[in-house]
Amino acid sequence: MFSERLLQRDICEAAFSDPIVYSYNNSLGLPAAREAAAYFLAKRFVAPSRQLSMEMALQIVNPEHVALGSGCAAMLSNICLALAEKGEAVLIPAPYYAAFEVDMKAIAGLVVYPVALENPAQGPTPADLEAATRKAERDGIKVKMLLLTNPNNPLGVIYGSSIIRNCIQWARNRKLETIVDEIYGLSVHQKDGSKFQSVTEILDNDLGTDVHMLWGLSKDFAASGFRVGLLYTQNELLLQALSSFNGFSLISHPMQMVVATVLKDDAFVDSFLDYSRSKLYTSYSICTKTMDRLGLPYVSAEACMFVYVDFSSLLPSKTVEAEEKLSDAMLKFARIVLTPGSSQRDPNPGWFRICYAYVSPDVLEIGMERLTLLVEKIKKHGLENIKPIIEKV
Repeated sequence: MFSERLLQRDICEAAFSDPIVYSYNNSLGLPAAREAAAYFLAKRFVAPSRQLSMEMALQIVNPEHVALGSGCAAMLSNICLALAEKGEAVLIPAPYYAAFEVDMKAIAGLVVYPVALENPAQGPTPADLEAATRKAERDGIKVKMLLLTNPNNPLGVIYGSSIIRNCIQWARNRKLETIVDEIYGLSVHQKDGSKFQSVTEILDNDLGTDVHMLWGLSKDFAASGFRVGLLYTQNELLLQALSSFNGFSLISHPMQMVVATVLKDDAFVDSFLDYSRSKLYTSYSICTKTMDRLGLPYVSAEACMFVYVDFSSLLPSKTVEAEEKLSDAMLKFARIVLTPGSSQRDPNPGWFRICYAYVSPDVLEIGMERLTLLVEKIKKHGLENIKPIIEKV
């Protein structure tokens, strides 16, 4: 569906007809692209319940407060480089997206500090964050910022507005920066009745200088290869710094114009998101029905493209080593790859993330059949005995 839209004539004209695409320009994005991004953010995140014209949207989100870069990973790396010193820490509620550690360490040199949560599915509390901060301080590490992902990867849950607000208030009391990654913000399972609210809406679009929101095309538009990430911040000093750093992570000008055209096409965006939402929920249901049949607990997801499943009952011992053996068995004997919880800093061995959106529903069904066979054999014979049992089959 997305590819069909990109093959239409207006996309080609937007990409190559304007002379501006052939020359250097602002490293934070072309004016037309930043305006389109501002319109999109205002309409989809800041004020989703309002009918906004372009003029109205640009009064809500100043395009000068929007920066474009080659994916959210690059944007996050640049933000960390601008706001923190090497060796300072960023708090991330665990479990979390494993690649965050590379994004924040590779160039900025930050220390990623997992936050153990009393109730991961509900979200972090000020008490959780304070405990992690004091532990870091005992380790001689200065905490500089907090990173939240909402909706959450890998849990697929949506943090309530009070959770987000309380976390930000705690961070402000501690004089910390808060980054909110909302890259799954439009991949909710239910169009009506979803409790997702962007941090921009929760704070009435008053982010101050210490709250920064990220979004990109990789997940909600299934376009990770486009390498398009957006930062919305009202911190103008940060934007000045990024105007230098971002020169190493620019989006090509033709691609910026393509994206600008798409983001302004309300009819297409509405239709695409409805289609995507339906497909995601179909695949989610395939996974959860399988887990229900197998009697394996999982976190009930409201968004994203994951099911977080508790396979700990299959482990001979509740250890990371046993989790690794199960992961190896999944790959070797079922030819499926799930993300083990230990790589996402989950302190409880045996949890795995199923990413169901990478394959078609037909292929997903095959994967669930293979997983079912493996789980049934492990239940019958034990994980430690599974190799000779399967090799005899």
